Amino acid sequence: MIRLPVTVWMFLASTLSAHAFPAVGDHVEFESRYKDRKIVLEKSVKTYDSATDHFGVRFLVRVGDSVLRDEVLLMPRIFFYSPEKIDHLLKTCVSREGALGQERIQGRTVEVCEFYHEDSQMTTILGKVPFGQVRFQEYLGDGEFLDYHLVRLQFGN
Repeated sequence: MIRLPVTVWMFLASTLSAHAFPAVGDHVEFESRYKDRKIVLEKSVKTYDSATDHFGVRFLVRVGDSVLRDEVLLMPRIFFYSPEKIDHLLKTCVSREGALGQERIQGRTVEVCEFYHEDSQMTTILGKVPFGQVRFQEYLGDGEFLDYHLVRLQFGN
């Protein structure tokens, strides 16, 4: 069994709160490396319940060929970035001490805002993609980081 530090699990759970463009069919796949093993993190919007305004989001984590987590969580709309919020973030990126840029993902050019936190030395990149995240990092301790990069995306309905 592959064991990741507790901080990794805490981080993976917390990343569920940073979303954009909630629509059934939205899908993203991130990759990182940990001790020469590839970690794949996938998020997909599977369902929407208009009565409760909740989305069913599948959360899948694989390390190599092993599935570490595969579950669907019900999440209220308030946990997602709206397209308007991402637009506002991009317009105010520089005034928020971020850096505007562009990323190429699956042949698409995506406008992004990159934030670097000097104390932690970690970078977060947000853009107009499902779930809002293009790159994010997690400090594991002892100088080790997980550095997640968006490698695949699909917009839903």
